[in-house]
Amino acid sequence: MSDDFRQKFKAFSDRMISVAPRCTNEEATKLFLVLPLVNFLGYDTMNPDEVCPEHNADFSDKYKNRVDFAILKNREPVIAIECKALGATLKDDRGQLRSYFNAAPTVKMGVITDGMVYEFYADSDEPNMMDSTAFLSFDLHDVAKGKIEDSVVDGLRSLQKSNFDPENIGAEAKRKLIFQSLVQQIEELSQAPSDAFVRLLLQNIGLSHVRAKAMVDYIDLTKSAFGEFVNLRILQRLDLSQKDKDQDKLVQTTESAKIDDDENKEPDIVPSETELAVFEYIKKRLAFLSRTDDLFNAIDLIEYRDYKGKFVVFFGKERVGRLFDLYESKDVKYKFDFGPDFGGEILTNSLTDIDSSLLNVFTARVGEIPVKGRRKPAVKDGEPA
Repeated sequence: MSDDFRQKFKAFSDRMISVAPRCTNEEATKLFLVLPLVNFLGYDTMNPDEVCPEHNADFSDKYKNRVDFAILKNREPVIAIECKALGATLKDDRGQLRSYFNAAPTVKMGVITDGMVYEFYADSDEPNMMDSTAFLSFDLHDVAKGKIEDSVVDGLRSLQKSNFDPENIGAEAKRKLIFQSLVQQIEELSQAPSDAFVRLLLQNIGLSHVRAKAMVDYIDLTKSAFGEFVNLRILQRLDLSQKDKDQDKLVQTTESAKIDDDENKEPDIVPSETELAVFEYIKKRLAFLSRTDDLFNAIDLIEYRDYKGKFVVFFGKERVGRLFDLYESKDVKYKFDFGPDFGGEILTNSLTDIDSSLLNVFTARVGEIPVKGRRKPAVKDGEPA
């Protein structure tokens, strides 16, 4: 799966979570949470021939079926979306979505959502009969935290307008449902391997006719092997070897006395020209903005550390003295995070927009952090300590 799509999906989830507190009813949920996801998948929410609100699919004048949105292809509905108010229980309205699904022969996928939790259904068992189990589901809260399974990212990407194939979605949903069942079975076997499963594994490594009394030990051994297998896969995914892991532990133990507890050491990364330019700029800018000798003299103690995707500027000590984080951004030239007490995130194309936050956080850090060789400003008589 493309890391670029994964990052875009995570950034989208972050935005939706920031908007969610203002969605206090179903209409707000539709407008500010659901339609943005439809747009994120590439569908034109401003074109009623592509995204139609309050779409009808009726068996007759007496039995009317309606969904909140239908995504159309050649003016025929192919995706039905049923929306509930943020925080509402979804299972209560699956029947309503199922009725519309059955009434519209061209519909190949149904979605039910409260704007945060999404469930996707197909007709993998019988045409125009919505499955009872979602083949894809996710919660944007989890996505924003980086808890994104590859199967979720792959599944959502296949639903993009440029990739969605209505005629193939049933077969693809069937495949995903089987995959989910296999994952569940493997998880259950890893926790409680059956005798038959353990015997099969033993036969594959040349051990046949194992006595029943010995099976208890072999079952425990199989559980341990599962655990080791999972650990190795995690290390492979992180591009580490067990030897590297053990060496990292040794280095951390040896050097722990030398490392400031407030700092997280990571491999050095070469700063970009933009990052270095920002670092030089903020020191010059603070020299202009500073109104006291203490602030002016403290500028020499500003340092930086570069991480993958993040450039940290701090005073004295990295964590407690952090001034701001500078992130890579495709939308604007600069993306700063000064923390909630000093203006939070600032997205801008002009560095002068950070003057207030920069001076305030620097002044606070200089007053808070005693640095070796520098005394705190003296307290005048009558002033609080």
